[in-house]
Amino acid sequence: MRRIIFFILVTCTAKSSLAQLTPLKSQYFSNPYLVNPAMAGKEEEKTNIFINYSSQWNKIEGSPALMSLSANTALSEQVGVGINLISDKAGLLRRTQAMGSFAYKLPLGDEQGIRFGISLAWTREQLDLGEASGAGSEDPALSNFNNKRKSLIDGNFGIAYINNALEVQFSYLNLNQKRSNEFSTVDYSTFYSAASYEFNREESFSIKPLVAFRGIKGYKNQWDVASEFSFNQTLSLYTMYHSNQSFSGGAGYEYAESLKVSLMYNSEPSKVRGFTGGVIDLTVGYGF
Repeated sequence: MRRIIFFILVTCTAKSSLAQLTPLKSQYFSNPYLVNPAMAGKEEEKTNIFINYSSQWNKIEGSPALMSLSANTALSEQVGVGINLISDKAGLLRRTQAMGSFAYKLPLGDEQGIRFGISLAWTREQLDLGEASGAGSEDPALSNFNNKRKSLIDGNFGIAYINNALEVQFSYLNLNQKRSNEFSTVDYSTFYSAASYEFNREESFSIKPLVAFRGIKGYKNQWDVASEFSFNQTLSLYTMYHSNQSFSGGAGYEYAESLKVSLMYNSEPSKVRGFTGGVIDLTVGYGF
């Protein structure tokens, strides 16, 4: 029976690890708060709410899927807050997370400042026994794993320098180093850094190139090169190249400076091309 349990957990771990290589694409441009708490309340006169859905590797049975609901707002010119609720699954493994964030802006000029942010998160991981097949669904050992699996308190820390059209940011993710190895070794993001500059930001056509460098526990560090092409601040086109030799592309539309919808597709990494299927990310946002 231990072999059955071990096989189930290793399978879930492999799928979750693959998912870490393809983060939600909205974190690069439309919703950077997802990966950096310092970006909470960045738009001082607007509250932003986002719903994200990501379907990954659909050629694999029990492939990862993730949903998140996030919101962030500025309480003043210097203070921002945010919340992020996440539900994701990979095979039998289910993860639920609730996170709250606080950000503070240190002004350095009219359009220049350094933002600091910290998040506190509650996370719980469980096996979905209803999805188990055969004898595994009635195995008391699997139920015992769930009974012993404790909730985890975790956190993130972020910093961002913003000077008009220039943004440079770094976030240290999953600060709790005791998070792993109770019954799985699911790899997770360890840090995220990015730099971007928006050219012609006040014009009808603008370009925002971005370079990101990120860490994943158990994998070599990943880098991304991306660009956002914006037309009349309404229609956006996105292109990305990732160091796992995959490409992303998509489009977004903003209506009346409030409703935002974007759809992205990420191709398979070269080493598993033809076996896993790509990644589809859908984002719906509303600002008021």
